[in-house]
Amino acid sequence: MNAVESIAQAARDVGYRAEAVVSDYAFADVLSDANTTRIVPLAAFTRTPPSYRSAALAVVNGEGRRAVDLVGEHRALGAPLLFVIEQDEVTVWQVRSDAPPRAIEKVKHADIAQLFTRNKANWHPDAIHRAKSIGASGAAYQLDFVDLGLLPVIEGEIHVKLDRLLVETLDLARKVPGGDRLNVRTLFRVVFRLLAAKVLQDRRHPYADDWDADDLGSVLAGIESYYTLGAIEAKPSATLPRIFDAAWRHLRAGISFSNISSDDLAFVYENTLVTPETRKLFGTHSTPRQVAEYIVQRLELHRHRPEDIRIYEPFAGAGVFLVSALRHLRDLLPVEWTDQQRHDFLINHISGDEVDPFACEVATLSLILADYPNHNGWHVREGDLFTDEILDQRLQANNIIVCNPPFESFSKADRAKYPVANKTYSKAIAALSAALDSKPLALGFVLPRSFILDQQFAEQRKRLEVLYKSVEILKMPDGIFGASDVESSAVIASDLRDANDDKLKIRSTEVAEYDRNLFLKTGHVTVQREEERVVDAAPSGQLWLPPLGDVWAYLSSYPKLGTILETRRGLEWHYNQAAATSSEPSPGYEAGYPNARHLRQYLPPQKLWLDFRRENLRCGATHDWATPKLIASATRLSRGAWCIGGFADLEGLLCSQQFFAMRPRHTISSIDLFTLSAVLNGAVANAFLAINSPKDRFRTAVVDDIPVPVTLPEKIGELVAAYQALLKNWELLADKDAQLAQLLTEIDAAVLKAYDLPLRLERQLLAFFKDAERPLAHDWQHWDSSHPMPGLSLAERVSGQFKASGDWVQSVFQPLPPEESTLLRKYIA
Repeated sequence: MNAVESIAQAARDVGYRAEAVVSDYAFADVLSDANTTRIVPLAAFTRTPPSYRSAALAVVNGEGRRAVDLVGEHRALGAPLLFVIEQDEVTVWQVRSDAPPRAIEKVKHADIAQLFTRNKANWHPDAIHRAKSIGASGAAYQLDFVDLGLLPVIEGEIHVKLDRLLVETLDLARKVPGGDRLNVRTLFRVVFRLLAAKVLQDRRHPYADDWDADDLGSVLAGIESYYTLGAIEAKPSATLPRIFDAAWRHLRAGISFSNISSDDLAFVYENTLVTPETRKLFGTHSTPRQVAEYIVQRLELHRHRPEDIRIYEPFAGAGVFLVSALRHLRDLLPVEWTDQQRHDFLINHISGDEVDPFACEVATLSLILADYPNHNGWHVREGDLFTDEILDQRLQANNIIVCNPPFESFSKADRAKYPVANKTYSKAIAALSAALDSKPLALGFVLPRSFILDQQFAEQRKRLEVLYKSVEILKMPDGIFGASDVESSAVIASDLRDANDDKLKIRSTEVAEYDRNLFLKTGHVTVQREEERVVDAAPSGQLWLPPLGDVWAYLSSYPKLGTILETRRGLEWHYNQAAATSSEPSPGYEAGYPNARHLRQYLPPQKLWLDFRRENLRCGATHDWATPKLIASATRLSRGAWCIGGFADLEGLLCSQQFFAMRPRHTISSIDLFTLSAVLNGAVANAFLAINSPKDRFRTAVVDDIPVPVTLPEKIGELVAAYQALLKNWELLADKDAQLAQLLTEIDAAVLKAYDLPLRLERQLLAFFKDAERPLAHDWQHWDSSHPMPGLSLAERVSGQFKASGDWVQSVFQPLPPEESTLLRKYIA
């Protein structure tokens, strides 16, 4: 028995099923630039059918090559362990995602059986499967040789290359005469058959031997027979094989599907074909794969017995949640079950409903792809869930709910049709409320961003707080849903609360805009914050942990800006604002600021003349405009950390509703007004508003809640006056940018000193603005770049008392005397 045969036998002896130990296994190297198919003499899988998700170990021959290079070339297989055979020895290597492989152990050929026996507990298929699937969810179960970063890297590349291959395939079909006139349904049905046929062929399924791969008509008929599908079109057409022949040949020549997980094919099938045009034509909605994957993974299905789980997706759309649920639930089923046993279990424990018949068909075909090699049996039911209490009935029959509900409001016709529409205006609120009524074991909902903090969802947040012991909110950036620009979030709740348990674990997860593409490719999130607290008898519904939470807790007792300034929006007209401005004085017009676009901090924009005739004003006619005040942007200047800008108005000018007019509640001096402008333009105010405001505007209640220092020295106002004087005469300065930047940093430092934050919190606050662009009229660098002195406050850095040069650290921090260092060493030991 040679080394490969010995490893195969040893794998079977420690628990691998015979059909899961595969000789001469071919896989696409998706991590290489070339379209390369590699073959390993042996591969063992934790589950069948084989894929990179279930790959456990593989064998390669050293052939005199550097083992490190050889192992690296086989990363795309997905196996955490690679056995390299060299002469009479075998070395076991750990395969890693972005680090060089690590040698674990080396043995003689004769000791292979003992090697597996020693490592049976960790190398058993169930152990590796749990580490690869459950470990990725953040659960405690993990094996040190399983690199959890490897699967997301492979998965991301597979989706990129599959998407590219499918787009090229579709383009070839459309270029054939008649291809550009294909019905969308026909396109979906044909592409499903092509993908399914390639899967059967690349995986060497015996059924693929029954058709002629060069005869597309034979292939299409074979797939229809295998999956018991109806005809592609009502009237059979002889032109389809001609239109899709070149596309089929291109798909066949593309990357091998042998090692690609079937759910990856299903995700790409749905994502690539459900285009913005298709969504508009059929009203079909869809959830990005990584959003569904993240939510289902965080539900931690492994904490329940599989037989107790009944997963349901209302408003299923194209079925992305269902495909993700299928994979995660299938991973929990016994390793000894056959494919048919798993299929029979899954179709009875996963279900969905959708009102759109086209989406139902797409979802069903996606589930068929994801459930290879099983024949059909999936059916996403078509129905209007808001009628006849259908939604309530479906929810009561299931206990794990995943959902991306419609976000729009009920229409007037809906209110006459659906009783629930008279209880709430929002379809999303209606769906979430119905799910909470059924008290499922766990739920995962995609929701509008307003769910996080807005009052309209307050009741649902309180109910979640009462029902569950674990609640996570995921905040997603714009662009996650492709064509849709709706700001979105997700809530994931699990672990129903016992009557005597008052503990609540909340987690706030964010994906930053700069991490959007990485999240969509690998599921990587930017930051997570966690807290455990006691639920009061009267729940607060406060489930979101904002960034800089320690900063806001420290400043919670500080005065609020609303106690000093009264904030109101500017003028609003009965007609279009563009017609309410004039570049020349006119009767009934007064000077003011119409447009906040491109506003710069501290710098008033261009003045024009605004219509101030009472009969034309909807809002602002009775405001006290003559009093000196602050004027600030009422809309966000950016979606980043620097979001608001303002300036002191000493002339009593008007402003449009694009601005806030912020009038002192008590008489103050112009220097005090300049000081308040520094607070508004400073780090604390901008961070507070950036965290607590939607993407496009500010709410006056949030502006009123900005914390301000207990005392504000006049020095700040004097610095602002000097800074604004320089701004007005900047063209006369030789090094204007450097002078203005330095003076502004001194203003920022003085404001921060007035807040008196502990150094740790000040550093957190300043780090929040890293890489954010500040709306200024001159160049400016982040404080850590212009004044890089760690360990000092910003005020200390700009004071000039500390110089970051020479060996100042050693001169300030002297070494301990020998006797003291000896005592300290003994104490620590």
